[in-house]
Amino acid sequence: MRRFLALAGLLALTACDAAPAGQHKAAGGTPFLRVVYRDGDAEMVLMVPEKGGQISARGDCAAPLLIDARTGAVRVLDEGEVQARLKTMQLAGATRGACPR
Repeated sequence: MRRFLALAGLLALTACDAAPAGQHKAAGGTPFLRVVYRDGDAEMVLMVPEKGGQISARGDCAAPLLIDARTGAVRVLDEGEVQARLKTMQLAGATRGACPR
């Protein structure tokens, strides 16, 4: 239940700056997908550039995040952790968005 609430909260926040599918224009940044992966213990949120672009973001907007399913704690992952978790986690969903420049 906590994992669902954490994911629902995260997706609600992402909806604040996400335009409807097919109509997204990123006036303030490069369009990207927020991709959610999960396993039994955690969820990982990654930012993936659309159409081979690059994410140019300020602050923590594009940082890969790990959400602990048990506690709801969130932390930023380094590239090695992301690659290791991609091998064991399952794709759960994605939504469009943009980070401010």
